[in-house]
Amino acid sequence: MASIDPTAIAAIFTAAATATSWQRTNLGLNTRVDHGGFTWTVQLPPESGRAYISGSSGWGGDTCEYIEATWGETLSIVDAATIATRVR
Repeated sequence: MASIDPTAIAAIFTAAATATSWQRTNLGLNTRVDHGGFTWTVQLPPESGRAYISGSSGWGGDTCEYIEATWGETLSIVDAATIATRVR
């Protein structure tokens, strides 16, 4: 796993907490956010658990990550996903 600055991690989770585009997969909901020249995937587990960064893509290729959000960050991300995927 690449070393990611804690400030960048917080910024990625903050961006996910305002994301309006979410995809439903067999791994749960995920969103992609741009930060630092990369596109990061933030995943919500299908049942329960903390949100996490599952990887990035950008110039030079893709990476796989597993960086968990705090519970507070997770709650904000769940709120964003709930609003974005609500049937209207």
